[in-house]
Amino acid sequence: MLQFKSKFPREVLLCRVGDFYEAIGIDACMLVEYAGLNPFGGLRSDSIPRAGCPVVNLRQTLDDLTRNGYSVCIVEEVQGPTQARSRKDRFISGHAHPGSPYVYGLVGVDHDLEFPEPMPVIGISRSARGYCMVLVLETMKTYSLEDGLTEESLVTKLRTCQYHHLYLHTSLRQNSSGTCRWGEYGEGGLLWAECTIRNFEWFESDPLKGLLLKVKELYGLDDGVAFRNVSVCTENRPHPLHLGTATQIGAIQTEGIPSLLKVLLPGNCTGLPVLYIRDLLLNPPTYEVAATIQGVLMSFILNNPI
Repeated sequence: MLQFKSKFPREVLLCRVGDFYEAIGIDACMLVEYAGLNPFGGLRSDSIPRAGCPVVNLRQTLDDLTRNGYSVCIVEEVQGPTQARSRKDRFISGHAHPGSPYVYGLVGVDHDLEFPEPMPVIGISRSARGYCMVLVLETMKTYSLEDGLTEESLVTKLRTCQYHHLYLHTSLRQNSSGTCRWGEYGEGGLLWAECTIRNFEWFESDPLKGLLLKVKELYGLDDGVAFRNVSVCTENRPHPLHLGTATQIGAIQTEGIPSLLKVLLPGNCTGLPVLYIRDLLLNPPTYEVAATIQGVLMSFILNNPI
């Protein structure tokens, strides 16, 4: 098991042992904490933690772990050519990630699946235009870059985006003049306060190339894997909403403030339509696109009077 753990140290390792998938050490603690499983042998301070789940419950265990932001490496066992006391071979059968929780072969053909929204890896850095945010989707092998963000709009995006991992570039550690640390004297204070309540890691080198290397390391990808740029041009596009505005209209869920979306949309409207409208509010499109959307909606309302 150690050879697999050393190759994917960031993932919870589940190893097939007979009719169970077992984990040891800190991985076993993750199973107990987030999958509600009982430790093998009870709680003893003088032994290595061990926990596991029956083979039939693997799907539920993967769902529990990925829902809480953990990636999982599944190791299968193969019986040798002779049954008597032969050492079993093991191999990695798949990986489950928060953005891609389904492993080939674990879902029956008679099940209808609701695939979750992919969860990106986020990288934040400073640039000559302000703040830069890069979102990388491992499942799609794509990345998008948005530069020139204000501090408030960046915090708004963090509060409304579910992500797998957050990386902060070392360019954030100093202000624009390089005279003081990040968060002092007000500059970057809002963003720093937001990041301190989250788990993040620092990274160096080129903000984009360095982040892609971190993603490959995180997911165990080969260096030759390429990611496609799907960035949307922001020219002639209004700036994203500031934090205060997004909070006041309820686009960011805040206690005591009703959501504008609940007023605009029917009560039975859920899922992707709600996310789409919220994204339009938080990240307004270009004026031409906005005018087209408005025209389509007005035409629909005129042709379908209440």
